[in-house]
Amino acid sequence: MAGVIVLMAGLAVIFFSAYRDEYFALLARIPRGEILVLAGLILFFTGLGLLISRRVSSSSEKLLTPMRVLSPWWILGGFVAVIVSTYTATAVLTNVAGTDPALRLDAIKSGLTVGAGAAGGVALLLAVRRQWLGERTQTYQEYDATEKRITDLYSKAVDQLGSDKAGVRIAAMYALERLGRNNPEHRQSILDVICAYLRTPATDQRGGSSKQVEASKDGDGIECQERDDDGDHLDLEVRLTAQHILSRHLRSKLLYSWRSSNEIGGEDYWPGMKLDLTRAYLVNFDLSDCQVDSASFERAAFIGQTRFSGSSFQGRANFERAVFEGVADFGASKFSGAHFMGATFASAAIFQYADFRRESNFREAKFDSVDFQGSRFRTVRFDKACFNGEISNFRNTDFFAGYFGGVAFRSKLDLSEATFRGGVLFDGVHFSDSARFDDTFFGRASFRNSSFRGDASFVGVASRGIAYQMDPEAGGVHVDRSMRTADEGISAIQQLIRWLLVRRTASPPDIQYLEFNDVNFLGNVDFTDAGISGDGLSGATFPLGTSNIRVWPSGWRETTKGDGFGTIFSSSQTEEGEGDECCEEEH
Repeated sequence: MAGVIVLMAGLAVIFFSAYRDEYFALLARIPRGEILVLAGLILFFTGLGLLISRRVSSSSEKLLTPMRVLSPWWILGGFVAVIVSTYTATAVLTNVAGTDPALRLDAIKSGLTVGAGAAGGVALLLAVRRQWLGERTQTYQEYDATEKRITDLYSKAVDQLGSDKAGVRIAAMYALERLGRNNPEHRQSILDVICAYLRTPATDQRGGSSKQVEASKDGDGIECQERDDDGDHLDLEVRLTAQHILSRHLRSKLLYSWRSSNEIGGEDYWPGMKLDLTRAYLVNFDLSDCQVDSASFERAAFIGQTRFSGSSFQGRANFERAVFEGVADFGASKFSGAHFMGATFASAAIFQYADFRRESNFREAKFDSVDFQGSRFRTVRFDKACFNGEISNFRNTDFFAGYFGGVAFRSKLDLSEATFRGGVLFDGVHFSDSARFDDTFFGRASFRNSSFRGDASFVGVASRGIAYQMDPEAGGVHVDRSMRTADEGISAIQQLIRWLLVRRTASPPDIQYLEFNDVNFLGNVDFTDAGISGDGLSGATFPLGTSNIRVWPSGWRETTKGDGFGTIFSSSQTEEGEGDECCEEEH
């Protein structure tokens, strides 16, 4: 910027001197004009030199631009420029001087002076290049020395990680951290080394102690056991130090701007980092409120409490076949592709208000009490997952599409006030305990071949809600209950706005939204105020001779099926059957 200012100032002085009087007459008669022109030339070349030096310094900082050898044509061009400038200045000035011998002699002297100045300018440029080459060489030497020092420190720290003394390994961790703070371009490789240490088996092969985690999974539940022969406390301290370094440098300044300066995170945040903790052994792992580009925890063992609350994964987050022995907290976390296929949660799993922005996969996952309340899913798969524990809470959860085929709910299920914008499949699901779907809205839902062994509540369930225009494939979308009744505190203006923004006419009556065909209800069942039309409940069965309370949707009746079971049918089906019989009699 300074070079541009000086360059423009030089040009301004030159044009100003020419503007005040005739340029050549000013040179010949007024010494002040020569002074102004000289000052302008000095400023001009000074600005040009500053621009060149700025460009050179910026290129030397990158150390990527190869050095260009000065071509002989440039030297020849400079020589020609000196001759041309001398000849031109002499010719012009002698022409201005006329026939006066004294003036012509002065003109020749002035022309030679101009040539000398041009030669001096060329020499100055060559000197600048020579200085630049010297600075470039010095910069490369300093860079090589710095890289050599970093490599030496890096190598020593990595060697110290293999020491049999825990204190040496901890010192190596902090040495690597210091390298990362001072050299941002090496941060990813330093985190890779720390992750590699955490991926090593939790077995001290130097001292003979071992610590392993075994997860036994059977049909009745999930049991995680920790076998600790010696309990190498020092090795655990090293692992905790490594985990602390990861969490300290993955917490962003934005998330922790309200905390005091002595808290972890803040200016120590390293953006754009990737983690590879495949098969890692992690103890009380805390990555809460962190931002990670992508992370892999495939087959990792999480011992103790695990915290990912408030974390943000910009890329893929892979927890495939991971084992969580203690409480796993993913509350308010954000995923751009979450994969928990085959993961085992031996204790409570908390996903309250989590945001799954892309497709999520929980296939064959095993839960022991899980809480997804308030979470948002785009498309999620729970195929063949197993839900154990006391309760599986999906209350007020928002889905675009869900797949629960073959899921075993051995715990209580609460899916009240949930929203399935596109649709959901519960085909072949076994509900061993009570299941609540009160005030849940479905785009389309299928419960074919499912079994409800406990109480089932579908109070206020509906599948003919108002669909968003941006989702033309959805047959119905959850809207809160006030949209169906005008006397629950919603104003007429709000009703009109919702009507204009999200209203869509319902599909033809022959398209089923809720299908309970071949479903077996073994406990109490309640379909109060449920909107089910057509043959959505056709084939549903229930045991006879029990004291269970059964409340079916309006227009549905019970009948005996045989073998101690009953079934239900709708009034519309009865009328159609009677019509067919009349037709047969007429024939």
